[in-house]
Amino acid sequence: MEIVLISVLSLTLAFNIGANNAASSMSTVYGSKMLTKLGALSLAFVFVFLGGSIAGENVVTTVGKELLKIDFAGFHSFLIYLVLLVPIISIIIANKAKIPIATTHIVVCTIFGIGLSLNALNLSKASEIVLWWIITPIGIWLVNYIIGKYIYFNIVNKLISLDGKKTQKIHLSLRILVISSACFLALFAGANNAANAAAPIVGLDLISAKDAALISGFFMALGALIFGGGIIENIATKITSLSLIRAVSVNFTGGTFLAVASFYGIPISMAEIITSGIIGFSCSTSGFKKTFKNKSVLKILAFWIFAPIICVGLSFYLTNIIGNIK
Repeated sequence: MEIVLISVLSLTLAFNIGANNAASSMSTVYGSKMLTKLGALSLAFVFVFLGGSIAGENVVTTVGKELLKIDFAGFHSFLIYLVLLVPIISIIIANKAKIPIATTHIVVCTIFGIGLSLNALNLSKASEIVLWWIITPIGIWLVNYIIGKYIYFNIVNKLISLDGKKTQKIHLSLRILVISSACFLALFAGANNAANAAAPIVGLDLISAKDAALISGFFMALGALIFGGGIIENIATKITSLSLIRAVSVNFTGGTFLAVASFYGIPISMAEIITSGIIGFSCSTSGFKKTFKNKSVLKILAFWIFAPIICVGLSFYLTNIIGNIK
């Protein structure tokens, strides 16, 4: 019965991660008015599922097997529930607030807290992951800020100077690029984020990393399709306007970061990456002051900073209590 409950909670977590995080992969398609919300979410469903099933195994292995020096099987059963329930509650709150929370940070930081309390955290692997967490959002913000500041308007001016037929052809090419780049992003969002929900059941040896990635990928995709609309609305329309060129830039840079991280088995936040890219463009066109006065941006940053810290502290504290009860 307990195994069934843990499995159900893992699938519930995957579903909520999809609704919050994976749906963000199509925010640029929707924001640039390429597709309707339903069309964007339908594409997210297909490519998130493919990513989880084809390329999710490396990150699932890292989170489920390599982050702790002991197996999940050695945990008190309450600690398994802790790994699942703290992220589920955090993500439900974020979904309600329509905030693209860094779900990877929530899940992994909960495991960090447990590992620190039990003196079982693989500090080398944990440090490597945190370093990626620092570098990736700064990197994608910087790349898109530079493109927005020094390249974007040059491209726009050249397009304006072209005759009507050439402009139409380029516009069609850009539309194709926006959709294909968003699919590329969704593919690796599925590959990278499947580990967030699959870690406990893989750590318990209930299922192989490959099969867990496949099942988690499906439920993430389902969550994105059914409940992802509010998140993509917030990212796509309430930070800055997205032209086709900006959308292509954010998607390809974000997808590339996710692809590299997935190859190395590093869990990083897709929502943080895509939103950092959009904020980078906003800073380049609207300025730093206006961007960071934006209420949506401030809410997103607050969730990014405080939610992982709270998860580490809460899981550390509760693990100590559970240990004393034993």
